[in-house]
Amino acid sequence: MNKLSRVKKKNGIKTKLDNTAPAVSRKLKRNVIMGLGTFLVLLSFIVSISPKRYDLSVGMVPGYTIFATRDLEDEISTQSNRELAAAAVTPMYKFADGITEQVLIAADNVFTQLSGVRQYAENLPDYNSSRQYTQDELSYAASMLTLINLRDYQLVTLMNATPAQYDELITALRSSIKNTMQGHVSQGQENIAINSIMQIVGYKTNVGLLQNVVLPTLNAVIAPNMVIDQEQTQAAREAAMKAVDPVIYKQGQSIVVRGEGRVKANQIAMLRELGLLDDKNIDFKLYGGSLLVAISAFAVMMVLMYLVHPQLFDDHRLLSIIFIMLLFVILLSNLAKSIQMIYITPVIVAAMLLSITIGTMPAVIINAFSSLISSLILLSATNTTNSDFVTIFVCSLVSGTAAAIVLRGTKRQRSPILLAGSVAVLINLFIVLGFGLINNSSSTTYLERSLYAGGAAAIATILCIAVQSVLESLFNLPTYNRLMELSNPNHPLLRRLLLEAPGTYHHCILIANMAEASAEAIGANALLARVGGYYHDIGKLKRPHYFKENQIGTGNLHDQTDPAVSAAIITSHVRDGMTLGKQYRLPKELLQIVEQHHGNSLVAYFYSKAGEPDDDSSFRYDGIPPQSAEAAIVMLCDTIEAAVRTLSSPTPEEIKAFIWKLIKSKLDSDLLSNAPLSFKDLYTIRDTCAQVIHGIFHERIDYPDKEKHSPLSRVLSSLSAPKPSPALVKPTEGEKH
Repeated sequence: MNKLSRVKKKNGIKTKLDNTAPAVSRKLKRNVIMGLGTFLVLLSFIVSISPKRYDLSVGMVPGYTIFATRDLEDEISTQSNRELAAAAVTPMYKFADGITEQVLIAADNVFTQLSGVRQYAENLPDYNSSRQYTQDELSYAASMLTLINLRDYQLVTLMNATPAQYDELITALRSSIKNTMQGHVSQGQENIAINSIMQIVGYKTNVGLLQNVVLPTLNAVIAPNMVIDQEQTQAAREAAMKAVDPVIYKQGQSIVVRGEGRVKANQIAMLRELGLLDDKNIDFKLYGGSLLVAISAFAVMMVLMYLVHPQLFDDHRLLSIIFIMLLFVILLSNLAKSIQMIYITPVIVAAMLLSITIGTMPAVIINAFSSLISSLILLSATNTTNSDFVTIFVCSLVSGTAAAIVLRGTKRQRSPILLAGSVAVLINLFIVLGFGLINNSSSTTYLERSLYAGGAAAIATILCIAVQSVLESLFNLPTYNRLMELSNPNHPLLRRLLLEAPGTYHHCILIANMAEASAEAIGANALLARVGGYYHDIGKLKRPHYFKENQIGTGNLHDQTDPAVSAAIITSHVRDGMTLGKQYRLPKELLQIVEQHHGNSLVAYFYSKAGEPDDDSSFRYDGIPPQSAEAAIVMLCDTIEAAVRTLSSPTPEEIKAFIWKLIKSKLDSDLLSNAPLSFKDLYTIRDTCAQVIHGIFHERIDYPDKEKHSPLSRVLSSLSAPKPSPALVKPTEGEKH
């Protein structure tokens, strides 16, 4: 007895350690999956939006037609146009005071020096109008001119002019300069004023003097009295430059066309800004903006997922499926992008698969995120516009949501997948047609795109059917097909149960029927509850004859066994069931039912038989209370079926009262504290189980003479007592705990 107690305590400690280790392992797996999955999704997304790079340089004949991946400005062409506009602006002038007087004074000073040169010439020996001058004489004459520079031939013309010619020239020149300067001589237009004076003077002046004396003189003295107003002129030029619209290349517009002309500097600059050149330049705007959008959307997705389905984060299988689906959508988007058929991307396959495997709300949330990242990836495709982005995003969002809703709760058959796919096809057709009409696209274009979009939904349906089987096998999911396979009586475990433990087998059949009906009544997974009922007691295969239902024609082996040993044998069938379930690769949800269908309840019969020791740990199951509705239903049905064997011809009211007593005992023992069941659900389970049980007893004959001592009276009395008495508890009840 003491040895068995020590063994039991040791096993209990080991069980606690075993329960702690999986919790740490699950948390580690969750963190690894979350971290690695997030990294892979974001990395794949960034790689997917990377545009193709080209090896081009100025002067090359382009071998590709390259389109702008977003709206951008041709800065070189824009700057050139603005410079031309600024150069075309007429300068703004202002009048400069005193310039006219300064010009007249300068002219008189020049005339004085010219007259001095003539006097020098006239005083030379042998002076005449055709005299030849020595170089020294010319050099001396030139040195007398400090306000004007005259070459030797010009000096000769001045010095040989007759007095009459010279006087007439000076008179006419002075008058013309004065008249011209009293008008406006604009800066930059001095030559116009000089030519005008020369025309006036030329009528009365010798041609030689006009060209050799008048022109140098005017060049030396004429100055503008209307100078450019730099501030106003610069302001006018800046206004003209601002008025020039920038040269914008719209998204999808060709920057270079294959075989047309040669690549220019402005085209190279635009390609470099877009990150389309095969160099070290990176379009940080593209990557930074896309990454910000993706991270923000991903964070929102995770928060919403936690709010609507927090249990998902404790199941590494479901987390893995989510990230696999996101990576799958990215892969499909890249395939469509590579063949330049963006409207045929089957984005909604993720929504359809996740609705089947996880749930509707998680599928809708993840579909929104996958629609966004897929549309951004397709936006980087050649010749894709913002209009295409909006159309694809809306199509994927609406049709994916609709398909997920159609598949709501569908874990039973594949035909709803075809219905969901058909709905998605119609939605895609109508949405693309609608956007085509809104954008005034050509009828041929939007009809073709609508057919592609409908084809995308059809492809998603085919992929959903194909990939669903892969996910079922890879992650051992409790889908309809998998559960139907497990419910086949020819399954090895059920076959063994029938042959090696027939009593347990028939007990499991009854539990399965009750569990299925109860789950159906409260909206739980009826098929999972049914299959859970089939397999919940598979652990009894290890020692079938220690359980009363299998002791046909034999004595009770527990009569000669120590109560602690009997309790250890009874409780071990849960651990043995887990071992067998893992060996036969049962889904996690079924293993949870096997593990939780007794919780940590007390084996009351053997506890009482042992004298009700203070330490009851050796007489308790080492499992955990049910965590799911299906596990709780199987536990209740198991308890009800075990106790109902004691009844004899009960009425429906007695059955209901009896069942509620059993349910209340589970509530009082905190065995339903973690199950997602309401009191309304418990009443529904009571009524459903009562209906099923009543069908078992309806053919029995009532014996009034035994009513006083009926098993029902004894069981109800024992349930209301503080602790069961060994004399009132039958072995059948103890064996079922």
